Amino acid sequence: MKGLIPAFFSVLFVVGCTGNSNNGIEYYQFNTSTTVSNSLAPDNTVLLKPIKIIGLSDQQAIAQIHSNHSVSIANFNYWSEHPKHMLYKSAQHLLSQALNKWQVIDARAGALQFPYFEVEIHVSDFAGHEKHGGIISGNWYIFYYRNDQKRLLKTQHFVASQPLQADGYPALVNALENSWIQVNMELKAELEKVRAAL
Repeated sequence: MKGLIPAFFSVLFVVGCTGNSNNGIEYYQFNTSTTVSNSLAPDNTVLLKPIKIIGLSDQQAIAQIHSNHSVSIANFNYWSEHPKHMLYKSAQHLLSQALNKWQVIDARAGALQFPYFEVEIHVSDFAGHEKHGGIISGNWYIFYYRNDQKRLLKTQHFVASQPLQADGYPALVNALENSWIQVNMELKAELEKVRAAL
């Protein structure tokens, strides 16, 4: 009988260790296509620098901002990769699709032919918000390179928010993605304006 008790607990231990446990952790990402459609005969080039995330949202856990000046960090709901990488891939895709006769170049590219534009995006808020849904805010900068000289053409603070269509993290992720699309479409319009003004 004494030998049966340790054997019984050994079997329970092995079954517990090899069983399929559901730890409740969920991972999310934007619905960015992997195909990038740059123009075959581009008139303009923009170098997209890596996204910089400042503060609370510079982590993989999804953040929630409350109206009483407090924040919550999700314990079981994460981005599938660091949000700066996800936002970068998404911006590259969105701008490549939206800018006609432009090529959007990855920041890891080698030497570029002058002249070209450069875009930096700094994100200060990328979170859920009790009153505003999915909110993204920060600053973007458009530079112009010509003859080895870099010139700042335009900088702008942006705030984009989308209400949640339902409760839960999937709705929050959808609202944040729509906010990010809004930011990139505004940036696209500004790139076209500064190009026309040169």
